[in-house]
Amino acid sequence: MPSPPPFEDSLRRHAFCFRVNLDGGRNRFWDHGFTEMGFMSLIISAGTLGLGIIIGYMGQRSGFCTIGGIRNFILTRDMHLLKGVLAFFTVAFAGFLFASLAGYQQGFWAFSSVEGSETLYNACTNPYSDAEHNDGLWRIVILTIAGGFGIGLFSVMANGCPFRQHVKASEGDSGAVAYIIGFYFAAIAFGFLINPFISGV
Repeated sequence: MPSPPPFEDSLRRHAFCFRVNLDGGRNRFWDHGFTEMGFMSLIISAGTLGLGIIIGYMGQRSGFCTIGGIRNFILTRDMHLLKGVLAFFTVAFAGFLFASLAGYQQGFWAFSSVEGSETLYNACTNPYSDAEHNDGLWRIVILTIAGGFGIGLFSVMANGCPFRQHVKASEGDSGAVAYIIGFYFAAIAFGFLINPFISGV
């Protein structure tokens, strides 16, 4: 088994991806593809902002919650929120299918005509996706079970899924704000510490 990648390696990978996105004229990738990528990045950013506002408004008005929908159906056979969950997965599946056909792959749009895009894609889409760190199916199973159990348990205890907590935090709920702070600290800790360790086991 390969040895776990050190924390410094994880930090360097993240810093590289961050630097590539900021290092305008000094990076060869941006030297050759700044116009094309810059325009597309602007379009994607504006579209993401607009879509986020729409989804947030709809979530606030509808009370959408993935955990709440499943919980209410199991406890009281209430289908109101569960219909939103089913619609969410249907739209997500169709959206990702359309995006993949349009060239979207694991967080990056594919620009085959831009020099360096393949290198950037391979380095930044998933810094822990090296072949030597992906040979264990058990790792995927453990992460899926642990993640699903943790999200389900803590979301029921917090009375809302992460999406619902974001909506409640924007409404001024102090408990939801504390949840969000812990949520992102845990995400950072997982990305820099836990995931590199698991990938190297």
